[in-house]
Amino acid sequence: MRQLTELQIRSARHRDREYFLPDGDGLFLRVRPTRKIWVYRYSRDGKEVKLGLGRYPVVSLAAARQKARVLMEQRSNGVDPKQERRATQERDRVQRLNTFELVARAWHAQASKDRQWSADYADKVSRALEVHVFPWVGRHPLASIAPTEIVRCLHRIRDRGHFETAQRVRGYVREIYQYAVDIGLLEPAQNYVNERTGGLPAPRERHYAAITDPKQLGQLLRDINSYKGQIITRAALRLAPLVFQRPGQLRFAHWEDVDLERAVWTCPPEKMKIREWKKRDSRTPAHVVPLPRQAVDILRDIYPLTGPTGPVFRNMARRSDGSRYMSSNTINSALRTLGYDTQEEITGHGFRATARTLIREYLGWDVEVIERHLAHGSREELGDSYDRTTFIDQRRAMVQAWADLLDQIAERKIPEPIGRLAGRGDERAMLYQEITNEQSESAA
Repeated sequence: MRQLTELQIRSARHRDREYFLPDGDGLFLRVRPTRKIWVYRYSRDGKEVKLGLGRYPVVSLAAARQKARVLMEQRSNGVDPKQERRATQERDRVQRLNTFELVARAWHAQASKDRQWSADYADKVSRALEVHVFPWVGRHPLASIAPTEIVRCLHRIRDRGHFETAQRVRGYVREIYQYAVDIGLLEPAQNYVNERTGGLPAPRERHYAAITDPKQLGQLLRDINSYKGQIITRAALRLAPLVFQRPGQLRFAHWEDVDLERAVWTCPPEKMKIREWKKRDSRTPAHVVPLPRQAVDILRDIYPLTGPTGPVFRNMARRSDGSRYMSSNTINSALRTLGYDTQEEITGHGFRATARTLIREYLGWDVEVIERHLAHGSREELGDSYDRTTFIDQRRAMVQAWADLLDQIAERKIPEPIGRLAGRGDERAMLYQEITNEQSESAA
C-alpha cells in the first residue's frame, strides 16, 4: 500500500459525506465535510475501534505516523490503546483535582446531590471549609498535606471554644479524604482522618435558652403583652408560646394554611424541619397544629394587615434581600429589646422547651401527645413507620388547657404542679384522669 504524501493530503477535497484515505499500518486521514482528522483504526474482539490522533495540519503527517507507531507498539505488547487512553485521561482528570480545595468542592457538589442537602445546609458546610480549612491547606496537593496540618486547623477552632464546629469540620475533612480515595487520588491508607484526629473533647451539650420557672414566665408574658414594637412582631411574640412550633414554621406560615373557623394551622412538609427528600416526598404528611382560642384571636387581629393570602407574618419594611417574610432574627431581636438574654434566658426556639416542660409538670399530659404536637417522631423502634397517630383531639384539648394556663400565669395565678399534689403514683394517676376528663369536656 502506497503511503500518503503532503500533496495528496492538501488536495483531498471535502465532500458532503466523510471518507478515509489510508496511509498504512492502521493510520488513516479522515476527510470530513469541514475538516481533516488523523485516525488510527484497529480491530478488537471482532469490532473496529477508531482513535483520533489530532487535526491536520495541526498534527503533521510525520507526527501522525509517530503516534500510530506508538499505538502499534502498545498492541504488540498486549495493551489496548483505547483502554490505555481512557486510563491516562482518568489519571489526568484526577491530577487536576490535586489540591485540597478542588477535591473538597468536588466532594461538596456530589454530596449535595446524593444526600439532597437543603441550600442552607450546603452553604453552611461550604462556609465552614472556606473559613476554617481552605486558608491553610486549600492550595496544597492532598497527598502532601501532613496530618499535623489538619490537626492545627481543628485546634484553631477548638481554641476559640467552638467544640461543636471543630467536630463538624473534622467530619467534613474525613469525608473529603474518603472521597479522594474513592476517585483514585489517594490510597486507602492515606485517609488518616478519623474520629480521634485532633483529640477534640466532646462538645458541651447546650440546649436552647428557655424559661421553665412559672414566675419568670409570667413576667415574660406580661413584658410581651406590653411590647411597643411593630404589631406583626408583637403578634408573633404572643403566638410563639401558645403554639410552641419551630420559629421557622411560624415565620413561613401562610394564610392559605390557616383555617380560623376550624382553628387549625396546617404546616406543609416543605416548611417543616425535615430532610429535603422527605419534603419532596408526596407521602410525607403535613403537620396539623390545633389552635387555642387565644391564638385564633391574635390571628384575627392581624388578618386585616397581612391577609387574606400570603405570609401571615409579612415583612412590613423594605428588606434588602427582597424577602416577603419577617426576618429570621425578628423574634429574638424583640426579646432582646425587652431586656432578655437570648443566649442564657429565652430564645424563640426555647418556647418549645418551656411548653414541653410545664405542660408535663402542671397539666400532666402524656409525653407522646406533647411530642406529636412538637412534630417529633415516635421514639420507639420503627415507630414512625407503623405508628402514625396524630392525637388531634387530645392535642386540641391540650393546647387550649396550655393557653388557659399561660393566662393564669400571666395574671400571677400559678397552680401547684401535679407532682406535688399527689403523694403516690395511684393518686397522681387519678388526678391526671380527672384533669383529662375536664379538658375533654371543655373542648367539646
